Amino acid sequence: MKRLLSFVILLACTVCGYSQKHNEFRFWEDSLIALRDQVVNEPDETTRLELNEDFMSLLESVLQMPKSFEHTWDSVRNFSVLSSPDNVFKIFTWYVMKQDYSVENFGFIQVYNEGRHKYVLFPLYDKRGVLDYPKTQIGNHNRWYGAVYYKLITTKEKNFTYYTLLGWNGNTLFSNQKVIEVLHFNKEVTPIFGARIFKNYPEKVSRVIFEYSKNATLHLNYEEQEYLVSTGKYNPKTRQMDYRKVNSPMIIFDELIPMDDNVQNLSAFLVPESSLNQGFIEEDGRWVFMKSVRGSNPDKVKPDYQHKPRQIYNPNNH
Repeated sequence: MKRLLSFVILLACTVCGYSQKHNEFRFWEDSLIALRDQVVNEPDETTRLELNEDFMSLLESVLQMPKSFEHTWDSVRNFSVLSSPDNVFKIFTWYVMKQDYSVENFGFIQVYNEGRHKYVLFPLYDKRGVLDYPKTQIGNHNRWYGAVYYKLITTKEKNFTYYTLLGWNGNTLFSNQKVIEVLHFNKEVTPIFGARIFKNYPEKVSRVIFEYSKNATLHLNYEEQEYLVSTGKYNPKTRQMDYRKVNSPMIIFDELIPMDDNVQNLSAFLVPESSLNQGFIEEDGRWVFMKSVRGSNPDKVKPDYQHKPRQIYNPNNH
């Protein structure tokens, strides 16, 4: 703590002259990035966690400054900052690697409280290791299933707003996780994590957790997709059901399959199969599960067609 106080005093003295020519919060942002770099690069776990406490304390001090919510944080590279489109809150998340290669997540939520006419902070500490039922748990910020978020999606169910977060969790030496989390706020503007807004999913969940092999990469994105929907009509010519193409924003992800039939229940041996996609489509504020999606992003540029002359087999050439 003494080290942090000295650090903050030094920065406070420096920023007086710096802010005359530059944005004051840009200075603090650069300072936080530098401090995060120290956390990431520190080889000793004890020192790494101490530096992380310094980072968290400094970020808390910065977020309590007047007009801090207006800062865009557009230069951040080693921690995540997401802003809700309605300007209700910002969420800051990051992780610390432990000596055993497990990951501990941390964060803050900065949200406007109309009753108090001010922005308030809620610290986030990773509690996933003590949650008895992590997939169904619904609780406030003190029951946070930690992750570093990279995408925020806003949906409305009647007059109620949900914020769906896509996140990554380094988890353990053997497995990574991707998480579809749901955040909302109660009447006291306290953050609540988890909500039963997932329809037709094989499990009853309040958040969706994908756990898979450390050596694999699971694609979990929110993007415009073109997919097929059955019309319910039978085509006598093709002797198949007719389908029509639909464009819609979708949470789309790879289906996880076991490396071997003998290890089906071991997450460390689950890998994504990129040719098998599943997804969620928003419907009246809820996420409807689609078991099989043959999606293609219509926004992605397709390569130009190149004519190739027909190749005729000639045995004399072999």
